[in-house]
Amino acid sequence: MPSPRKPSLLRISFAWSLLIALVMTAITFLHSFTGELTRAGTGGIEWRAVGWLFLGWLVGAELVLLIGGSLYLAVRRLLRGRRRS
Repeated sequence: MPSPRKPSLLRISFAWSLLIALVMTAITFLHSFTGELTRAGTGGIEWRAVGWLFLGWLVGAELVLLIGGSLYLAVRRLLRGRRRS
């Protein structure tokens, strides 16, 4: 019987980042701020701006999750070392 594999923390982090980016893009998109995501002349949706907005949220969320995970692992390692001594 094969041993169960541990989930990859990077995959979990990326999945959460993707979800956060989708939700935050949808919130911004649904608010439909005039001039931010629409063309000035026609009033149509500027999909390139929506894509950049999504990419910005994705990168931001991933950075926050990676920094938070790194801090958690560093503190856990420091506290584990303190208990042994």
